[in-house]
Amino acid sequence: MVTVLIADQSFLVTSALASLLNQLREVHQVKITDNSKQCFVLLKDIDFDIIFINASIFNVDEYDQFKQLISKDTIIQYLLYSALPEDVSGNQFSILQPKAAIVDKLQSMVVEVKKNKEEEDQTEDLSPREKSILKCVALGLTNKEIAEKEFISTHTVISHRKNITRKLGIKTVSGLTVYAIINNIIHMNDIK
Repeated sequence: MVTVLIADQSFLVTSALASLLNQLREVHQVKITDNSKQCFVLLKDIDFDIIFINASIFNVDEYDQFKQLISKDTIIQYLLYSALPEDVSGNQFSILQPKAAIVDKLQSMVVEVKKNKEEEDQTEDLSPREKSILKCVALGLTNKEIAEKEFISTHTVISHRKNITRKLGIKTVSGLTVYAIINNIIHMNDIK
């Protein structure tokens, strides 16, 4: 399932974009914000697959913070209020395009996210975030402590733990700890 964040000051733009996204069956959740403060709260709570952003909601320091909070797998689309030439970079999204072009672009982004997730599931490799969560679990941290350490919500920690368990087929903390040691995610002297 695909999660999307729309960060822009325009009510009309965010509402219309959310409405179109919600019509795509693969889209699970669409969150909207019109300010940087709420954007950071949402980014810490949810791992978004696609982010539509009008970068003008940030000052320079906030924009750098935004870039640090997003996953390398997140598709970012910069919202522009001008028409785009056909050969422009793919990560810009003009609100002046006709509905058919917008829907096509939205569908292709959702398909890309879905394809990436399927490939990730097939490889069964842990993502860097999952390895970080696994390290914390193996070191005996609670879900709440992991959430605080990783700057994510407890719900997100639980989701990562479910994914780790599914990918590795290991259900116990002791089993995960052994896996972490064998795969050099932690070392014996790290364990309390």
